Amino acid sequence: MKKLLLLLAVSGTVLVTSCNTATDADYDAMAQDMCDCVNKSSTGISDNMKNAIVKSEKDGTDMQAAVTEVMMKDLKTGMADAQAMQDLGTEMQGCSKDLEKKYDKVYTTETEDQVIEKLLNSLKAKKGCEFTYAIMKMGAKEMKKK
Repeated sequence: MKKLLLLLAVSGTVLVTSCNTATDADYDAMAQDMCDCVNKSSTGISDNMKNAIVKSEKDGTDMQAAVTEVMMKDLKTGMADAQAMQDLGTEMQGCSKDLEKKYDKVYTTETEDQVIEKLLNSLKAKKGCEFTYAIMKMGAKEMKKK
């Protein structure tokens, strides 16, 4: 049995690891904690930027183009958003360490892809976690490319 790996796409952190096998409730709890972490760490990103990223994910359009479009509409806010998005990973590091400790006793025999899929499904179902879902999904796609 191996430790459960929890992808935080934003920070690139791989977490979560007990003699307890991961359940759907564990995935739901981890998804909520991830969402809370991202929400707490992304307060510097404008709602317009977050909404563009969420809309892009829902529509299946190029997220980079959506981000660029928002930035070009208001350069001052766009530059602040760009900096806030860069800072997001750094700001989440403390939160990620807390999540690692919290889920240190949860294991799974599932593959990393299966874990990511379950976490994404849990995130997608949570109200208020749309931004987290969008960036996690984007991160998961990027990981598959490598």
